[in-house]
Amino acid sequence: MIRNEKTLIVLGFLVTVVLLAIYIILFLASNLSSLLFKSILFGTLLSLLNFAIGFLLIRLSIKKSDKVFLTVLWGGLLFRLLISLTLVIITLKFLEINAYEFIFSIFFFYIFYLIIEIIYLNLRRKSQFDGK
Repeated sequence: MIRNEKTLIVLGFLVTVVLLAIYIILFLASNLSSLLFKSILFGTLLSLLNFAIGFLLIRLSIKKSDKVFLTVLWGGLLFRLLISLTLVIITLKFLEINAYEFIFSIFFFYIFYLIIEIIYLNLRRKSQFDGK
C-alpha cells in the first residue's frame, strides 16, 4: 500500500514513462506503425495534460477552506473536461491518427490518472486528520 503522496506521484509518472518507452521501442523495432504510435502518443499526452492541470488545481486548493476546495475541484473538473473535449475534437479533425487507438489511450490513461488523483486525495485527507 502506498503511504506517501510523493511516492504515489513518482509511481504514476514512472508507469507512464515505462509505457511510453515500450511504445517507442515497439515503434523503433517496426512492430508499431507510425499512425498507431502517433495515436497512442497523442492520447497519452492529452491525458497527462489533463492530469497535470487537475493535480495543480488540487495542490493549490487543498489547504483552503472546504468551500474553496470544492469550488476549485468541481470548477477545475469542468474546465479540464472542456479543454480535453476541445483538444480531442481538434486532434480527430486535423491530425492523421487512428481514432480508435487515440480514444482507447485517452480512456486508459484518464482512468489511470483519475485513480491516482483519488488515492492522492485520500492520502492527503488521512495526513490532515493524523495531524501530519
